[in-house]
Amino acid sequence: MIKDIIRMSFQNLKMNKIRTFLTTLGIIIGIASIIALITIGQGVTSSVIEQLSGLGGNRVTVSITDTKAIPGFTDSNLREFTALENVEGISPSLRSYKPVTLVPGETNSLYNYVYTSSASVMGVNNYYFSLFAGGNLKAGRAINDDDVAFSTHVCVLGETVWKNLYGNYDPIGETIRIQNMDFVIVGILNNLVGLETRGNYSVIVPYTVAMTDLQMGLITTFDAIVSDTESMNITVSQMSDICADIVGSTQGYSVTNQQEVMDIVVTITDLILGMLAGIAAIALLVGGIGIMNMMLVSVSERTTEIGLRKALGAKPSVIMTQFLVEAVIISILGGILGVALGVSIAYVASLLIGYKFTFQMTTVLLAVGFSAAVGLIFGILPARKASKLNPIDALRAQ
Repeated sequence: MIKDIIRMSFQNLKMNKIRTFLTTLGIIIGIASIIALITIGQGVTSSVIEQLSGLGGNRVTVSITDTKAIPGFTDSNLREFTALENVEGISPSLRSYKPVTLVPGETNSLYNYVYTSSASVMGVNNYYFSLFAGGNLKAGRAINDDDVAFSTHVCVLGETVWKNLYGNYDPIGETIRIQNMDFVIVGILNNLVGLETRGNYSVIVPYTVAMTDLQMGLITTFDAIVSDTESMNITVSQMSDICADIVGSTQGYSVTNQQEVMDIVVTITDLILGMLAGIAAIALLVGGIGIMNMMLVSVSERTTEIGLRKALGAKPSVIMTQFLVEAVIISILGGILGVALGVSIAYVASLLIGYKFTFQMTTVLLAVGFSAAVGLIFGILPARKASKLNPIDALRAQ
């Protein structure tokens, strides 16, 4: 019985190919929209969370928000934070644009002229490379503790700065001049991705040199690496107390736990995903109305057929099942094609935008199931109308 109903349903749909396609198109657009938006949203969320996780859930960012109260943290202030039991180390950061000059010399086998360009100069310590750069060096070494302690005039070039200044030439051991002071190049960073891409466009020096010799001011922001995340709240409270003592107020500074930032990002992206899915569901609702409209027209066109089948003994439940199956077939076909289209759109978007493409089978199953439910729900009214037709009136309609 069911096989015959399904076979007859396909035959009836084939007889009106254009109408069936146009009706299916509404479901295709709706499902494709849902799949594409959710998949893109999940991919972007996954990429953002991965980048934040790469920075570490064991990271606390401390900033001076009111530089009128104090201009920034001194080196002795930083030692107060480092002395906390749960603090493994801190990564201070200073940034300023400075003139950077290529200096010809005996070791410079590529350039024999002076070339000056403006570049971002960053003052950091060794923790910057483990926290942000992940020890990701193309050549040479990173800034180390001795460089910071003795204010050594050494630097590490970001990949973009290196290519702009030297092309593919290895400049390790060469000298560049920053604000009329010579610095020896000791390393080159690999290309950084994610939230710390500024390092690609910077010349990186010890922060003690940046504070004193390059006169880049005091540190207004630094990141602290926490040893035990279980004691994170206690450590954040201790840092807040130190900040309050330094600033002389309970305002004018911020102490931010990166795990809290990650939680906020997840909450926001979940809300955005829900909103996008709701908007896409409207398109699917329109597709469902299209199915109902088509099936009502089909009932009107097949009135004689319905009357004849009922006169020959077909039960109303069989007639109703026939039309419901046709509606569900349209929805499922539209759902399958919509999934294929939506996944394709999401994949192309991942290549263009550069986020991580993620494909979850649960989303597909949910979308196809939802489309089948739409066909079932919007097919009930036409199916009931067909099943309740009086066979005598239906035959007269011819």
